[in-house]
Amino acid sequence: MYNKQVGERTLDDCTVLIVDDQASSRLVLETLLEDMVSCVSVASGQDAIDYCKFRTPDLILMDISMPELDGHETTLLLRKKPSLANIPIIFVTSSSSDEEENKCWDSGCVDFVLKPVNACTLRNRVKSHLNHKLRYDLLEKLIYIDKLTGAYNRHYLDDYLPRLVKDGLRNVCPLALVIFDVDYFKLYNDMYGHLDGDSCLWKVSKTINEALLRPMDKLVRIGGEEFLVILPNTDLEGAKLVTERLLTTVYDLNLPHAASEYERVTLSAGLAVKQADDNKTIDHVMLEADKNLYLAKTGGRNQLKMPSLTKSL
Repeated sequence: MYNKQVGERTLDDCTVLIVDDQASSRLVLETLLEDMVSCVSVASGQDAIDYCKFRTPDLILMDISMPELDGHETTLLLRKKPSLANIPIIFVTSSSSDEEENKCWDSGCVDFVLKPVNACTLRNRVKSHLNHKLRYDLLEKLIYIDKLTGAYNRHYLDDYLPRLVKDGLRNVCPLALVIFDVDYFKLYNDMYGHLDGDSCLWKVSKTINEALLRPMDKLVRIGGEEFLVILPNTDLEGAKLVTERLLTTVYDLNLPHAASEYERVTLSAGLAVKQADDNKTIDHVMLEADKNLYLAKTGGRNQLKMPSLTKSL
């Protein structure tokens, strides 16, 4: 199960994102670090933001002087995203003035190195901050991760969801919530036993987590066989497409379930969206999603229910 995997990450598993508009500088940094960590390089602040939409690096090495978005501006934009706020960022700068140093700290960096880069200093600072990040990630898993399924737990939901609501209001972005339920799970436990039931929940959770393509999208176990998927900056149509893909992915696992008319493990899902300009509370949106889940289950299961839509496989 998932709890056996907690804490197994090492420096070898870490990815450092190098952000610099100069190809020669990117090459130097990669060469100094490639034997220690995996390196990915991009040529601009916007490229860094686009990269982080779909993958979360463990550390960012950021040049300050770049056209369009400089290092300070890029860092401030990244820090506004709850899912990216804890990525350590080390600035690479040619200025050692007090003014520039203070600006680095104010932007949200954890450290900075001076150009020309000293190899020993760079490697040790990167190693130090990555080791700190690994310890932070482990602590987060121990606090926020459901040990059976690997999904986030309700403690995480209580801390994370209010920040997402504020982020959506600030950036005028919708927030979609999808509640899933494993169909006929009590019958599954009765037929196959609780150990196989636990294994089923782990497989379903693992499959959904792997099918979520953005770091900001989160899977939360909210009780028993019930899960919540949080989709920030996602409208109704986008959330529909994601949810249908998740239902199909679990269906295609073809996990046997002889007590179901589908003869395999399936999911029912209810979807609701909070628009940035509406006055719904997040509790009301959760209730809407839960009501739609109930309609999906009473309407035949193995389907998504949302306003004006019922989708069966």
